[in-house]
Amino acid sequence: MSDSQTISSTRRKPHSKSRTGCRTCRSRKVKCDEERPSCRKCLKRSLQCDYLDGDVRAKPQADSPKSLLDVELMHHFTISTAVTLAPDAIVRDLWRTDIPQMGFVTDYVLDGITALAALHMARYDSNRRKALLAHASLCHTNSLSKALPLITHITSQNCSQLFIFGILTLFFNLAKPIEKEDFFLVGRGVVPEWLYLLRGIDTVVQGHDAIMLSSVSLIYKTSSAAFDFWHGHSPETFDSISQLQCHINGIPDAGNEAKKKALNQATLALSRSYTFLYGDRFQAHDKFRGFYMWLFEISDEFLTLLSNADQEALCVLAFYTTIIRELEKYWWIQGWAAHLMNRIFLLLDGEHRLWIRWPIEEIGWVPDCAFR
Repeated sequence: MSDSQTISSTRRKPHSKSRTGCRTCRSRKVKCDEERPSCRKCLKRSLQCDYLDGDVRAKPQADSPKSLLDVELMHHFTISTAVTLAPDAIVRDLWRTDIPQMGFVTDYVLDGITALAALHMARYDSNRRKALLAHASLCHTNSLSKALPLITHITSQNCSQLFIFGILTLFFNLAKPIEKEDFFLVGRGVVPEWLYLLRGIDTVVQGHDAIMLSSVSLIYKTSSAAFDFWHGHSPETFDSISQLQCHINGIPDAGNEAKKKALNQATLALSRSYTFLYGDRFQAHDKFRGFYMWLFEISDEFLTLLSNADQEALCVLAFYTTIIRELEKYWWIQGWAAHLMNRIFLLLDGEHRLWIRWPIEEIGWVPDCAFR
């Protein structure tokens, strides 16, 4: 072998062509290390690696329908749904900004947001109604599966998120299409499922001071003046409530002491809510507070009466439907006044149906022919 051949062979480096490297490296005739999502050679020289382009193009093909819908729903929530969830501008801004930000780091809050937004959009998009309702149900189920295991382990770190989860769940249960089975049935009575949800949310707040130190406390703090007035002033007198109270007073005392106490407490709270609803000194947003403050004030004993279809307790609940009817300008509660009245009327005997003639007329409900 000649000296020139020897030198040539020692200088020649082994080279194997890559048939799977990125196109950028192959065009530059350098060996690609095939790292993903961008090979190191392209990354080092700040070149556009076609691996990165390929990954970006491929991912939406698998995820785009759901991903695009969720993006659309988040947009809808921030510009439309959020402003329907509270009467106060500062709380509406909280729902529009802070709560979505919380959702970006808390899966079950994000699922709750998209579920509620899907229900809202389904109200006005008839062409996609069926698909939107199905997506709402899926997101709601996902939210429940992630959040419910945490309910027994509430801490200062997750109490605000679980508080918002509870409110979103409450809105979802009010807003979803109403079914005959939308009652928490115990015995043969009637208690709406969302009533228990709202009282459960209050329990979470009372047990965790961290909530009141966070931005979500605005949901409660904007109502502080109303709460102070509620407990610091006597309610106004209403003829309709006075007549109901007369009927309750006619219940024999013997053996009914606990029942009459629960009924009287619920009726007094109803008078306070009516003060917010019909009083001259109050604004429209106070009707909103009158709605949920009654639900906080009624006793567990009263709920037990309702669950057992107690006739007088059902009559008190019938008067509460007039408050619900006043709030039905909000899409998420529309239809509930008539739905509750229908169930109550079905359970009442002939005598007690006469007790609720005023609320029936007030909400404009007409009994089915079979009830007459």
